Amino acid sequence: MNARKFAALAACAAVVAAGATNGPLASADPTVAGFGTQLRAADIDGAGLGGYTVHDLQPSGIDVLSVPVIGDVPLAGVLWEARTDVDAVAGSVVPAMQYFSARTSDGQSYRVLVQALAPDLSVSPLGEGGASDGKIYFDVTGPAPTEVSYDDGRSRLVWSG
Repeated sequence: MNARKFAALAACAAVVAAGATNGPLASADPTVAGFGTQLRAADIDGAGLGGYTVHDLQPSGIDVLSVPVIGDVPLAGVLWEARTDVDAVAGSVVPAMQYFSARTSDGQSYRVLVQALAPDLSVSPLGEGGASDGKIYFDVTGPAPTEVSYDDGRSRLVWSG
């Protein structure tokens, strides 16, 4: 395994570990809106405020997701995607794509593909007023999802169509 591929895999593992240890789930009811609506969440350090907009959720139409440095991402089901915008509404914001899931009407969840996160969406800090957009991907192995959720342990946001 070359050094670049190893570094990319190590970075993905760190994101998974951070997402798995983010503390208890928020107890408040989620904020729910339709696709195309901006919902806001505090940045992970609490200093900034991010605006997240999920525009749609649909099958991607491709069979293989190829990510720079990592290569092809193995899939167990059907690849779904959601076009997503991130805006730094106040302060500096690091797009937190690891907190997204696609969910079915009966509550089954498909976590965002960590290997891919959002290959065309910057995960570098955005200064106030900065923005980034791209797609997040889900490996759907059962019923079709109907909504996208964001849960960082403090904020619970849900977009549905």
